[in-house]
Amino acid sequence: MPSKVLWNIPLSLAVICAAPAMAGEAAGLETTLVTGTYSPLAAEQLVSSVSVLDAGELAQLNKRNLGDVLRTVPGLLVEEQGGPGGLTVVSVRGGEPNFTQVLLDGVPLNDPTNSRGGSYDFGNIDIAGIERIEVVRGPQSVVYGSDALAGVINLISRDPGQAGAPTLRLAAGERGFRDYRLSAAGELDTLSAAVTLGRRESGEQVAGSTRDNDSANLRLAWTPGERHRVSAGYRYLDGERGAYPEQSGGPLLATTDALDTSDYTDETLSLAWDADWAGHWHSRVAASRFEHEESFVSPGVAPYAAVPPNAADTEFRRDLLSWVNTLVPAAGYRLNLGFDYRDEAGDSAGYLDYGFALPVNFELDRQTAGAFVDLHATPLESLVLQASVRRDEPDDYAGETTTRLGLRYQFHAGLALLANWGEAFKLPSFFALGHPLVGNPGLEPETGEGWDLGLQWRPSPALELGVTGFFNRYRNLVDFDPEAFVNVNRREVESRGSEWQLHWTPAETLSLHAQVTHTDLEVVGEDVELLGRPEWKAGAWLAWRLRPRWHSTLDYQWTGEAAAASLHSGATVVSELPDYHRLDWNLRWQARDNLGLELGVDNLLDEDYLTGVGFPAPGRTLRVAVTLGLGV
Repeated sequence: MPSKVLWNIPLSLAVICAAPAMAGEAAGLETTLVTGTYSPLAAEQLVSSVSVLDAGELAQLNKRNLGDVLRTVPGLLVEEQGGPGGLTVVSVRGGEPNFTQVLLDGVPLNDPTNSRGGSYDFGNIDIAGIERIEVVRGPQSVVYGSDALAGVINLISRDPGQAGAPTLRLAAGERGFRDYRLSAAGELDTLSAAVTLGRRESGEQVAGSTRDNDSANLRLAWTPGERHRVSAGYRYLDGERGAYPEQSGGPLLATTDALDTSDYTDETLSLAWDADWAGHWHSRVAASRFEHEESFVSPGVAPYAAVPPNAADTEFRRDLLSWVNTLVPAAGYRLNLGFDYRDEAGDSAGYLDYGFALPVNFELDRQTAGAFVDLHATPLESLVLQASVRRDEPDDYAGETTTRLGLRYQFHAGLALLANWGEAFKLPSFFALGHPLVGNPGLEPETGEGWDLGLQWRPSPALELGVTGFFNRYRNLVDFDPEAFVNVNRREVESRGSEWQLHWTPAETLSLHAQVTHTDLEVVGEDVELLGRPEWKAGAWLAWRLRPRWHSTLDYQWTGEAAAASLHSGATVVSELPDYHRLDWNLRWQARDNLGLELGVDNLLDEDYLTGVGFPAPGRTLRVAVTLGLGV
């Protein structure tokens, strides 16, 4: 694959990262949120329902893949099919997976040319390259425009301000799993940089399911003066995957062992200029580009009436430009206002094989201009208020106005109330609009509104409890009409439920994190069960520092019954996947300052469960890793 040239990147790129000025951590990283807000906010000023996993917690969990990490977050429902080569998508509070806006260092990754409405495949991100995850639940179009109907997941890589010695991490596991990663960060005068090179080979954890990725990630920051900062980022991903076709019955039930195959590349570019023009005015001008190319070939699902053999070569590009001005007219008040512009273009050249190759090509582009005003106010020491309004003007559609209201009230030092209400919308995907057979250029945007109400209680410094109730209503959902054989707007879905959290540190060496999520979904006016979204899920993980250099984590996750569909019998059959329990364990030893060793066992109890009809989950799997600090 072309990506093998990544390993020939000149080593001079790492010179900056190995400079002597490599001490110190980025101040305030753990207490400031950059997702779901126009400007960074301290944790105690947040009104939204959020979850953050920092570098320390990600190290404690020590998961093989990103999907397993996200299972530990309340409100997130992870659906995967067929092992690492299959798709891994995430639903927020029961919304469609394509209602989840996915960001990498703030750059949107959703691709509207795919047949999933733009939902993102989390298998394309190696968790070893992520240092922080921020999740904001609830409608977020007032910040991000189209696509963020249900929530936002922001994956954040190593910050160039976090200096440290170059590090080499080598991991290996059963059934061919390999992961190699070289990373470094450092400073040279006013310039700081962080670079990561990685290769991941998933092996064949499930029959027929494989995925190999090569990646490079570079982040730069230049501080020419106290009031100015210029930052830039570049990421390149090249990968290939193979798996049994979705709903084919998988390794257990499929009538043929022919596999889907896909080769793909991702590129993201970002550039931003932050300026403090005065003590009360901060300006940020940012631009980004995301490009995705994919060549996909599928044998279809026998007996091929519903899903014939097919293939497609797709290309997608998204350019974003934004200008955010943050004004502080008085103490305790912050006003954000500005605009953004989005330019998207995608094309697909493909065919369906009905004994002859039927072309299914399409090409679309659209532009959307947006303007927004956001007020964040603290009129009382115990009260935080937030009000936002945004107007989007997309091509070929009427303008969309979205609003959001939120508050945080601190009853006393240990008890806070959070309340939010917001609106959101999602423009139809290019696939839903333009596909020659099922596309419908007359589709309207999907819309939603939702609220949540939560309590955060901290009875002692060692114990924090939280509970949140939520409700969302989605309208005009895009659905396939088999009689008209075309995509239509028709469904209305309501999602309601609750999220419960506990964080307990009974001793300096011991911490417990637990969560329970209940999600009740209703398709209004229809007796339909939505797929891949269990009503209940729960989990807890215990982190224990056995000795100063020894750490261990035990993670338990339970997933309730979920509906799943299969076409392996020749017709669509919906069945219930049984609930399952999974226990993961890891042990980490910091043998020396520059040497760390890890042992992980996934599915410790060798639980036999299904991730889809006919798709078994991997059994007990052992993996080891060594991390070497390469010094200066």
